[in-house]
Amino acid sequence: MKHPSCRTSIVTKNNHKCAQCSVRLIAFCGILDDSDILQLEAISKDKNIPKGKNVFLQGDEVRTFYNIKQGSVKIYKLSHDGRKQIVGFLYPGDFLGMSDQDLYAYNAEALEDTKLCQFNKTVLENFFLKFPMVESKILNLVNHELAAAQDQIFLLGKYSAKERLLQFFLNISNQREKLGWGGNPIRLSMPRSDIANYLGLTIETVSRTLSELKQDQIIKMIGTHDIFLNNKDQIPQYLT
Repeated sequence: MKHPSCRTSIVTKNNHKCAQCSVRLIAFCGILDDSDILQLEAISKDKNIPKGKNVFLQGDEVRTFYNIKQGSVKIYKLSHDGRKQIVGFLYPGDFLGMSDQDLYAYNAEALEDTKLCQFNKTVLENFFLKFPMVESKILNLVNHELAAAQDQIFLLGKYSAKERLLQFFLNISNQREKLGWGGNPIRLSMPRSDIANYLGLTIETVSRTLSELKQDQIIKMIGTHDIFLNNKDQIPQYLT
């Protein structure tokens, strides 16, 4: 028979927030075992960002890193004349805030009510000294984002409006599958204006292309935010 104190320690271990985090296995912290992750939990804070509010601003000093637990975030840059260019969308499990300089390189805005895990930059960097594999994991995630940005450049240069939208939908579907949510239907947390900006299209072109995809029975709209991909496995054939 186990001593009561043993049972208590097990309950405490299973109730800490990192053990219950739905994105732990796909986030950078998934590389840590249950005992080590308690040390990471000790230096983390929860932060809620309402829809439309900024997580941080381009040009601000980098003092904090974030991991998305729930919701979604768009990242964008502002040119000197104030024009906005959306460079990506981030989802649960994604890490944001890392920069090769002392200033944030982009703006980050919540597309919906979003829950973040927040880390002080200096404290987390000290944590890396003890757990270098965590830093390596984060760098891998950042490199993946860089590769995605390079793919986006190719997409804008080679794909038609129809192909850009379909590839965009497939990317979201794959992200949902990685989270274990099921890749169909997909939910668009961003407005059409953001999709147009990201894909290098006009809002009118996005709306017209969506109508064409519906008429061709490639997609089915479910309400205003959800899209069902008909015969999803056949969609890559439209991407030449």
